Amino acid sequence: MSEPSEMVLGEIPVTAKLSVGSERLRLFFTQKRIIVAHVGKRGVGSPALASFFGRLSGALEDVFRSGKEAVAGRGLGESSPEEILAADRDNFFVNYGDVVSVDLSLFQSLSSVVIVTKDDKFRFTTRATSRVLLDLLQKTLGGKAKVSSQ
Repeated sequence: MSEPSEMVLGEIPVTAKLSVGSERLRLFFTQKRIIVAHVGKRGVGSPALASFFGRLSGALEDVFRSGKEAVAGRGLGESSPEEILAADRDNFFVNYGDVVSVDLSLFQSLSSVVIVTKDDKFRFTTRATSRVLLDLLQKTLGGKAKVSSQ
């Protein structure tokens, strides 16, 4: 009997803070792993403009990049795990066996997700609802997911 093919069980849009700006990502959860897919960067081109235009530069950047990101991210949710990984050379995965813990801090509109693996520590923020986060993390990672509400 052959092993059933791997499927995407759910996804969470997240943001990771960079030294300059931030990066928008999507975390895809399968039966075996978390796939981290890149969507787009924010704030990378803004330091020079920020001194002159202030917050206007961030708003302009959102307008110009959102269309490109929509095209890049369109349809990823319907893709297979292998197609998601192949969509961008920077996409990668973390096997559930390599996850040591997941700390979830639930806030009113923005939650924090910290994933600690055997080799790395990933910090994300998300606007996903606490119900979606809890259901997906408990279904895929069970006791490795710890929740703290603020």
